[in-house]
Amino acid sequence: MEMHLSVERKKNLVCLLKGLKLSIRDLTLLDRALTHSSYIKENNKKNIEDNERLEFFGDAVLKLIISEYLMGTYPEYSEGELSKLRAFVISEKVLGKVADRIDLKRYILAGKNEKKLIPVSILADSLEALIAVIYYDCGIDSARKFIYEHFKEFIELAGKNTEIDNYKAILQEYTQKHNLGLPSYETISERGPGHNKEFEVVVLLNNNKLAKGKGKSKKEASQCAAKNALEVVNKSKK
Repeated sequence: MEMHLSVERKKNLVCLLKGLKLSIRDLTLLDRALTHSSYIKENNKKNIEDNERLEFFGDAVLKLIISEYLMGTYPEYSEGELSKLRAFVISEKVLGKVADRIDLKRYILAGKNEKKLIPVSILADSLEALIAVIYYDCGIDSARKFIYEHFKEFIELAGKNTEIDNYKAILQEYTQKHNLGLPSYETISERGPGHNKEFEVVVLLNNNKLAKGKGKSKKEASQCAAKNALEVVNKSKK
């Protein structure tokens, strides 16, 4: 199965695995995960496959494991909030950063033009293909361990709302800057069946009501209330 791999290529792939502390037996499959279509076209390698099918499967594995982690870590988040967090964690930008950190570009086979400056899209696709190989060769537990190890920082970053709207933090920063005290939040109503609840939250400043907000979770409603409070504050400044 590995006859088409050169001795040098095998050494490089083994070097990658050592760095990642992985034990992948099928080096042919790993080689395919790191082979971009531009390399096959440029070198007329009709007898080998590119990584597109593995990338497709790795994307699904990544989504599953990140979704599983987010569901367990943020039980109070609504479907919409979880989707926002997952979208950030599995974004091309984050995948590119992870691929850079493990120096994946050194092992990617690509055409001359692409190899000069491997674009983030190829890095991201190659990382997803690598995740597929880990799943196939080592099992889901190994895939989960790899993803947790290399994506944990970005999961935590997303959880802190660094890359999504965080109106509560903005409001608190404003009130502290102007010595107005700290805003507080109070749930004033909870309606609907368990699977489709709607919460209403009021934001208070020195026991004075600033604004209200609604959402499918208390957190979402609090963010909405903070957003509306910021609008009130901004209007008062004019």
